[in-house]
Amino acid sequence: MKAFSKSKILRIYVDENIKAGNELLYRAVIKKWLSMKLKGATVYKAVEGFGSSAHIRDAAILEISENLPVVIETIDSSAQTAKALKAVESILPAHCLVTLQDVKTLYRNHQK
Repeated sequence: MKAFSKSKILRIYVDENIKAGNELLYRAVIKKWLSMKLKGATVYKAVEGFGSSAHIRDAAILEISENLPVVIETIDSSAQTAKALKAVESILPAHCLVTLQDVKTLYRNHQK
């Protein structure tokens, strides 16, 4: 088995309906990171949560399209995650939460 590498995980917590210009913020972030050739990125939509508003939002059947929390995430080298954050920092809302954490990764790339 290959050895684990040191990496960073960058997470941005926002509401799903926040926009950057005419585009949803999470889509703008993902597109930017794709253009930077990061190893990957994912957007997770929450089932339930609350933030600084102290208002619980949940995905009840009739409210499925309501504004729910999302997490935009990428895992890459320390240098790449720093560049990724810098590239999108100007479009992030003042009330979002950004975390950066050390992780150990084992990349499995089957492309030749």
